[in-house]
Parts: sequence; structure tokens; C-alpha cells
Amino acid sequence: MPDRRQSLGANPVSIARLLRNSYEIDLGEVRAFLPGRVPLDDLPSLFQRYSTACAELPSRYSADRGGVRSWLAREFRRDEPKIRQALPRLSSAERDRLMTILSVLGHTYRWDCVPPSCDRFMERRISLPPGIAEPWSDLARICGQPRVGTMWSLHLCNWSMKDRLGGAAYGALDVTSDNTQVAHNWLAPPADRDLDRFSISFVLLEARGAAVLKHLVDTVDAIAGSNMEDLFLSLGQLHTAVKAVTTAFSLYVRKGTVDPAAWLHLVQPTFPWSAEADEPGRVEGGPSGIQMGTIQALDAALGVEGNSELAKMARTGRRYMPRPHRRFLELLDRAGPVISSYVRWCGCEELTAQFNECLGGLSSFRATHKARGAQYLRNQPDGDAVRASTGLTIGIDDNPIETFERTMAERAAETEAAKLT
Repeated sequence: MPDRRQSLGANPVSIARLLRNSYEIDLGEVRAFLPGRVPLDDLPSLFQRYSTACAELPSRYSADRGGVRSWLAREFRRDEPKIRQALPRLSSAERDRLMTILSVLGHTYRWDCVPPSCDRFMERRISLPPGIAEPWSDLARICGQPRVGTMWSLHLCNWSMKDRLGGAAYGALDVTSDNTQVAHNWLAPPADRDLDRFSISFVLLEARGAAVLKHLVDTVDAIAGSNMEDLFLSLGQLHTAVKAVTTAFSLYVRKGTVDPAAWLHLVQPTFPWSAEADEPGRVEGGPSGIQMGTIQALDAALGVEGNSELAKMARTGRRYMPRPHRRFLELLDRAGPVISSYVRWCGCEELTAQFNECLGGLSSFRATHKARGAQYLRNQPDGDAVRASTGLTIGIDDNPIETFERTMAERAAETEAAKLT
């Protein structure tokens, strides 16, 4: 068989080597878009006041308990230079934990209470207490991320395991719905359960996504080695792994797990920022599904492009992800054309079908996401136009369900367009 690698515009051997190296280093011990160890339980004593304030949120944050703005303004009215000076000395795991805590405090202050008052939706610039704003801004610069809650800070680092301590080793398959829980929950019972299940669903999805990433890297390795047998195997395993992610999404995000009404009125409102953060004129969003590394990885490797609103948001959404994860995705951007070009060059119907089945699996995930998202949005009462989103910008006069479904359909069409013929 001729070496079909020579037909490619890029060097697959070089890309495969760089991708494998990034996979093993940038994705940590778990080889996923998750922390390399169980998130820490504690921080150095200097930062204990932030952890203590987080623990008090459930007793203060609901509207019938007065909200948190005035209380947080008193507690953190002064910026303490010694805290900011200590930030560069924190370990990576300590920075992640502190970023989660500051993001929780910042977002709850931004909205004051749940359900939020109408006045909160009109604000476009939030004056945080100096004791939160200054260390949060400094830490965001150190981490290379915007000063706002992200998928990484508010979901993927905000959990603990019942069977091991923070800082312990774990594997992706160890993360289950039974032994994983939110570390910093800002809602009081019974809504705390809905926040827990909603947030942990993203952790579980990225844990299941670990298999997707492995098979993507194996696929590029097989092409670099011009090994058709390994390529058939890795693409087949990739298709199975993508289906597993969709199945997990169906199980974790449903009415029996997260109550749609509780989600819309008590859980979802805290996650958007919908105001300027550090950059004047830039209205930040907050954690969103477009920041899910596994889906970004599939789009990059399978060549899903386009200029739909979701496609544009996905590209800008990378700035909210950790630097190492961005490096891995940038290499997958380079690997995507190599994969599709090699499959096309081979001219093998079975191989082309297998590649297209992987895209079909991604399409199925998007169809499920579209259906579930619309289901949760249907709990918006008639005439209740005040809302904020962590992803799509939905105006007061828009129909949120129609806007959401149209935008998701556009991205689904771009996914189908990536199939080879």
C-alpha cells in the first residue's frame, strides 16, 4: 500500500507527536478536561475567610432571606495586600480551588439573591467589594482567563468525591453520580439537590469524554503510522465513545434528575454574568456548554466548521478554558484536516462510513441537547421576559425556545455538512 501521508498538506507524524505529548501533559493524570486530582478540600489559612463565606451562602442567598450583597460588602470591604501577594505562591490546584470560591462569591454577589430582582437584569457594570474584586482580578490574570465564572471554575473544579479526599488520584471511570457531589453549593434545600445534579452532570460528561479524547489521539497516531487496521479500530471506538457521552447526557439532564422549574428560577440565574467584567465594553457570559472541552475536541478533529452563532461562540469560548486545554484543542485544529484528508484519500467506503458515523454520533448529541434545552426553557411563565443566558443572547421580544432551537439547528446542519461523500 502506498504511503498516503505524502498527499497531506501537513506533516501527520509531527502533528501526531505534538498531540500525543499535549494529551499526556496538558490533560493531566486523568487525560480529560478535568482536574488531574480530586479538587482540594482546603486552602492555606490566609484564604479561609473566603471558604467560610461560601459555606454561609445557602443560609443567606434566597430572596426570602434577604440576599447576600450587603453582607458580602461588609465582609470584604477592604482589599488585603497580603492575600494578593500570596497568589503567585499557590499551587495550580490551590489556584483552581480559590478561583472556584471567588467565582461563587462573585456570581452570587452579582445577582444578590434567587430569584433575582428585575433591577439586577438591568445592571451592566457590577462594583464588587474590593476584598473580592482585587484578588479575583489578580488570580484571573495569573490563570490567563477572564474574571468571570466559567465552566472550569463553577462546574469542573467545583466537586468532591465521597470515597476519597481532595488531592487524591482518581480515574475517569471513578467519577459516578453516586460518589460525586458539588463542593460549594449556594442554594438551600430542596433546591440544593437540583444545583448539585445539574453541575455534576458536566463533570460526568467530561469524565465520559476521556474515552473520546483517547480515541481521537489514537486516530491521529494511526494515520501517522499509515496503519489502516489501527485506524479502523480507533474510529470504531471513537463512535462508541461518542454514543456513550450522548447516553450519559440523556441520563443526567432530565426531569427526573433536575427539576425544570427549579432549574429555571433558582439554579440557572446564578451562572450568567451578563455585565462587564474586567474589559470595558465586553459583556461576559459565564459557564456555558460551548466551553465543554470534549465537544470542542470533536468539532476540531472531525472538521465541523461554519459561521453559525454557536460556531462563533465556540471559537470565542476557548478564552474561558485553562491554557493547557487550549493548547490541546489548537493541536486538534491542526489534526482535523489531516484526519479528513487521509480518510478521503484512502477512497475506502467502509472507512468513510466509519468517519461519518462519528459525525452522526455528534449530531445525535446535538439533537438530544436541543430537545432537552427546549424542555427546560418551556418552564418560563407567560409574560416573564426578564432573563439572562450564559450562552445565547435572547432579547426581551424573542421567543426563547424558537431562538434556541433555530440556533441549535444551524450548528447541527454544520455538523452534517462535515460528512465525507
